[in-house]
Amino acid sequence: MKLSFETVRRLEDSGKYKLTSHDGDVRLVYYPPSVEEASGESADIVRTMEIKLRRVEDGYEILGGEVKENGEVLREISLNELELWFQFLEG
Repeated sequence: MKLSFETVRRLEDSGKYKLTSHDGDVRLVYYPPSVEEASGESADIVRTMEIKLRRVEDGYEILGGEVKENGEVLREISLNELELWFQFLEG
């Protein structure tokens, strides 16, 4: 699976995603609504979804992902789980 440069730019422009790169490790980080925004209840939990990518000539190859809570990995996200998300984005 591969995300186009245009799709990644569109996601970043939404304000809910951020592309990060550190020592060749490229990630697309999704920031969902906070617990407080979603439920109206106060909470100190910050949850993110990080999609691991590799830059290729015409976009970004999707390698997998992680769900994190307060910076700690809760679980890995498989390519199979990311397939529906990818199909939605790339149509």
